[in-house]
Amino acid sequence: MEIGFREKEALTTVMTNFEYASQNIILPSNIKLKHTGDIEQFSDSSSRIVKSVAIGLVLIFLVMIPMFESLKIPIIIILSIPLTIAGASWILLLLDYHSSMSAMIGFILLAGVIVNNAILLVHFALEAQKNGLSSDRAMLESIRVRTRPVLMTAFSVSVGMIPVALGWAIGMERLAPLGAVVIGGLIVGTFLTLLFIPIVFIKSVKSQNQKEIK
Repeated sequence: MEIGFREKEALTTVMTNFEYASQNIILPSNIKLKHTGDIEQFSDSSSRIVKSVAIGLVLIFLVMIPMFESLKIPIIIILSIPLTIAGASWILLLLDYHSSMSAMIGFILLAGVIVNNAILLVHFALEAQKNGLSSDRAMLESIRVRTRPVLMTAFSVSVGMIPVALGWAIGMERLAPLGAVVIGGLIVGTFLTLLFIPIVFIKSVKSQNQKEIK
């Protein structure tokens, strides 16, 4: 079985092939197999990025609590982040890109943009509610006013990332997964956010109003 060369294959693919090829190898009890070099650095960097993302999400959540004076609204906004994973994962599969550090950085970039879009929608709806509109009318007005800037942001960033995603520039091949993740995640995540946030927001406000009436 061909394991693959580092110059042509992704590091994760090389290691997957190696583990498959060496699964029947039995080592003596006093000998241990350890991966070093690039794969060790990749594993270490991946774990640090995951921790950084977790810390970042917690900080975003803590900042939004006093901003909205609520726990439900920040939770709704944070839950919009996983909506980007579907689009980002599919475009990686379509372009035959592998999981890499640049792809993970792309997911971090996506989280920031999607959270910003969700904040725009929710903040405008809350302001409209203060002016006397119902939750339904407030969110519909927010969608009417905020959809254009949200879509403009998504499409402008996506178009700007096309040369990066396709690796047109010399030396940009390693950043191609980042561009692909941003494009797929923004396009799919933006449209899903425009559906998810209004539905959950309206249901949350209505359930809260019903509890206050009781």
